[in-house]
Amino acid sequence: MQKIFCKPAELEKLAKDKFSVPPFLMMENAARAMADFILNPTVLNTPTSEPAVLIICGKGNNGGDGYALARMLIDKAEVTVLMIEEPAAQEACTQYEMCCKLGVKIIKELSPENNFNYIVDCLYGIGFHGELKTEIKLILDRLNAASGIKIACDIPSGLYFKADYTITMGEQKSALYSDMAKTVCGKILVADLGIPRSSFESGIQPDAYLIEEADIKLPLRTNPAAHKGTYGHTAVFAGEKSGAAIIAATAAMNFGSGLTTLVKTENSNLEQFKISPELMISEKIPAKTTCIVIGPGLGTEKDQVTRMAEKVLHWAKTAVSPAIVFDADMMTWDGLPALLEELNKIENIKIVLTPHLSELSRFVKDYDVKTLAQSSESKIELGKKLTHLYPKTAVVMKSANTFIAFGDNIFVCTDGAQCLAKGGSGDVLAGMTGALLAQKYSLQDAVITAVEIHALSAINLGQSTYDLTPLKLINNLKK
Repeated sequence: MQKIFCKPAELEKLAKDKFSVPPFLMMENAARAMADFILNPTVLNTPTSEPAVLIICGKGNNGGDGYALARMLIDKAEVTVLMIEEPAAQEACTQYEMCCKLGVKIIKELSPENNFNYIVDCLYGIGFHGELKTEIKLILDRLNAASGIKIACDIPSGLYFKADYTITMGEQKSALYSDMAKTVCGKILVADLGIPRSSFESGIQPDAYLIEEADIKLPLRTNPAAHKGTYGHTAVFAGEKSGAAIIAATAAMNFGSGLTTLVKTENSNLEQFKISPELMISEKIPAKTTCIVIGPGLGTEKDQVTRMAEKVLHWAKTAVSPAIVFDADMMTWDGLPALLEELNKIENIKIVLTPHLSELSRFVKDYDVKTLAQSSESKIELGKKLTHLYPKTAVVMKSANTFIAFGDNIFVCTDGAQCLAKGGSGDVLAGMTGALLAQKYSLQDAVITAVEIHALSAINLGQSTYDLTPLKLINNLKK
């Protein structure tokens, strides 16, 4: 996992104070990382001789990175600097003066005939807040529409510039992982600033961790003496829209659950479906159930949901090591906070909440969907609040970038694909999570593995495909 930080300025200060790395050297190394990237033909498969590079510079240190980049490329590329604002930061002014004395081409307006192999955004960095000016947006609109590979320095300016690559300096930053950022950052790369990254990131507790493929723990069967009971029993409540429960149960069966049962509720419509003989059907929670999944298609009739919740609470109090996944309709039930308080008093219990942002904002009314989508910091803050309230609970905040809260830690999955924007995708994830908990996974390993495999399986089927269905996803649950 990679560490993610909300306040990168603190790391830069640490590098300066603890390791005596001056800001000017950090700027030089940031520019060198971008120059090496542009000049490496094996990375981008672009012209090896005299590529045309446009660098857009602002007044701050992000602009200083751009001027330093221009200076490093001057005899290796056809370099043009578009100066949007006069340099004001001390290092930026020094880099600008060096460029002027070296004869770097600096312009204040783009001509219509300009054509570039690379467009590098060094306008505004991580410290920019507020709205971009209209005239700046018009310039960025033109650059976004232009041909050529687009690179953002540290972060796309105002999250408006649409980069193919973002080369962020020193460390992973939480601002790069909001839903808005996902549409503009492209592939994110981390550049060293003159000292090893492990040293640069030392001394400050990260705010989150970036999930990688190496963090997956697949439910592979390595015990030759195993039997079906070895891999647990997942029980999925089937309510008024039982198709969602069937999807969740099918996902659980396909993700390693030894036994899987659909538990009928009073208003279940299971009779409308042709159900696979792989799935069992019961009027009550089976005796050897190791994990319950409740919520997909359950319905919102309060009295019935309350009765189902009481059954789950009774089961949890009598089970040896109970595990429960709450999804969908359970997330909008008014009694959930009180139920969670009771459940979190039970020894050895494992609980997972899997809300999308709209459900999450209804569950915790102090946070609206727009804020959660635009601010990674808000998701981190909310996740930690919930897991402190409910310490035996993991919260999976489903979105373009999914944030997982457990204990004091936040984990981020960035591999979710737009093809998952289809009814039933969340039911698949709920079933997968339940299957792993049924197989006695730890809470952390269960949610990380389920979320990451869910995302990677969708990517394998095609990020932009429009014909993804829950059953296609279930049939391709693999790395």
